Amino acid sequence: MTDISASTYVPNLSSSAFSQLKGKTTKIGADGANADTQTFTVGKAGEFNFKINDTFTNVEIRNDRNEVVTTIRSKESAADASARLGPGTYTATFSQANRAAGVRDYSLDVTERQNILVTGGGAMLKGTAQPPGNGDTGIQKHTFNVVQGGTFTANLTLPNTRWAMMDKDGKVVAASDSGKPDDQQTFLQKPTYKLEPGQYTMVVVPPSSLQSPTDFQLSLVPRNADLSESGLTQESAIQKTLRERQDRLRQWASDTKTTTTSKKV
Repeated sequence: MTDISASTYVPNLSSSAFSQLKGKTTKIGADGANADTQTFTVGKAGEFNFKINDTFTNVEIRNDRNEVVTTIRSKESAADASARLGPGTYTATFSQANRAAGVRDYSLDVTERQNILVTGGGAMLKGTAQPPGNGDTGIQKHTFNVVQGGTFTANLTLPNTRWAMMDKDGKVVAASDSGKPDDQQTFLQKPTYKLEPGQYTMVVVPPSSLQSPTDFQLSLVPRNADLSESGLTQESAIQKTLRERQDRLRQWASDTKTTTTSKKV
C-alpha cells in the first residue's frame, strides 16, 4: 500500500497494488469551489479502479495532453469509476460539490483492476480489503472471465466477508457469507458453483469491523460435483444444509446487488 499525502511526491500507480491520494481542498477551482490537484504517473498500461471516499466530491483525471480520461462524482456516499491508462503522467483535480462546506479532507483509493481468467484449473483473486469509513462501504468489484466452464469450490481467506458473483445479465450464480475463513471447512463440505463460459462480476463486502487494510485471497478450485461425504452421488444431509444456505445467500445477493456503488475490484 502506498499512502500519498504530499503534493511534492509523484507516485507511480504501477508500482503498488493499492495507492491512496490524500489532501485538503485548500485551493479554488475554475468554478469557484474549494479544490486541489495531485499528479501521478503510470509506468505500464493497465486498467485502474478509482474510488473517492468523501461525500459530495468531484474528481476529474486528465492525461498529459489535457484530455479527460475519467470523472467521478460522489453524492451521499462513496463513488467509483475505472479507466484504462497508458504509460504517462496524469493530473487529478478534486473539487467540492458543496461550496459552503469550506476546506475539507479527501482521499482517493486506486487499485489495479484485475480481470481474472478462470480455466479448468481454477483461478485466484488477490486483493486488499479496506476498512469502511467516511461514507466508504469498502465494497469491491472484480471481473472474472470463465474460458473453461466447470464446477468449482471457493476458498476465501478473509473472515466475516460476504461475496456474490453475477453473470452479464445480473443473475447471481454464486454467493457466500464466511463467518470464518472458508478454508476451515473440509473439502467435501464446501458448496459448489457451476460456471459456464462467459464474463462475471464479483462483489466482495468486507466486514464492517475491519480496522486496517488487509490482504486476502479468493481462489476457485475445480471440484467433481458427484463427490460427497459418503462417496455417493445422493445428496447427503450436510449437502442439503449447504445447498439451502446457498439459496438464501443467492436471494440476499439478488436483493442487494443493485444498491452497491463500489470495488477491485
